[in-house]
Amino acid sequence: MGIQIREAKSEEMQKNIRTVKQMTKGMGFDENMGKVNWSFIRVISNFGYQFMPKEKGVKYKKIRLDNVKAVVSEYGQANSENIIMYIHGGGFVSGSASSSKGYSSMLAKYSGYKVIAIDYSLAPEHSFPKGFDDCYNAFCEIVRLYPNTKITLVGESAGANLCLALALKTKEMGKVACVLVHSPIIDFTGGIDRSEYRIDDFTVKEGCLKPLNEIYVGDNMADNPYISPLFGDFHGFPPTFITCDSNETLYADAKALYQKCEQVGVDVELVEVKGTFHAFATIGTGTPETKQILEENIMFMKKYI
Repeated sequence: MGIQIREAKSEEMQKNIRTVKQMTKGMGFDENMGKVNWSFIRVISNFGYQFMPKEKGVKYKKIRLDNVKAVVSEYGQANSENIIMYIHGGGFVSGSASSSKGYSSMLAKYSGYKVIAIDYSLAPEHSFPKGFDDCYNAFCEIVRLYPNTKITLVGESAGANLCLALALKTKEMGKVACVLVHSPIIDFTGGIDRSEYRIDDFTVKEGCLKPLNEIYVGDNMADNPYISPLFGDFHGFPPTFITCDSNETLYADAKALYQKCEQVGVDVELVEVKGTFHAFATIGTGTPETKQILEENIMFMKKYI
């Protein structure tokens, strides 16, 4: 249990920052995201992500889990039944299991476990609870198919929110070994005071939170813990590893999640890194800083599996 503060200084990280700035230009994660044609943006972004580096030796297979599309990533002959359930980010409006093969391949190779990435329903076409229900139904199907397994939940940004909500909903099942979340959003009520932190985020602007609320929360109560995990009961919550950038919009969420876990005795770790960007940890082996986090994540999950 503890907080580590680091600083990214590698040239590889600077190169990735330049790449991400180019890729996210015009994506609309700002006060105008409610006006964006997301079906069009998804086509462009998913095409771009196809060229992200993938680990050699990883094989992919498309499957369905209770009618939810998913992609299984497996390195060599995985000799473990343990499962990593990966829930991609993308502001609840974009992203896919296929476009996340790069990070999934790294999780699969370094852990030796099957990685099952979920394609949940996206907003604005589908607001809460459709995407969350997809994740829950897929989780239950994984439990049915692998009754003796322990499941590690991994996700970034919106996917991190869904991981936390899923871990809260399934807590009594005792099937989640641990939770690894990168740059999570945990509050849609406006209850977290982000003004005390210096925000310098070129991917997720603070202005996006209001339209995102309208797009994803819709007519539901924002303090529902499956929407805003900040309001969940974290007693008995699985061990949790959190990463974030020190100046991103959701830095305050990561700190609040850490404090929420710490208060009730959850085994929790937080790594905050200066000089990166929102959800930077999913670069995986692409920089020395993120490779270290990937290795720490694997050690963390194996400790509890």
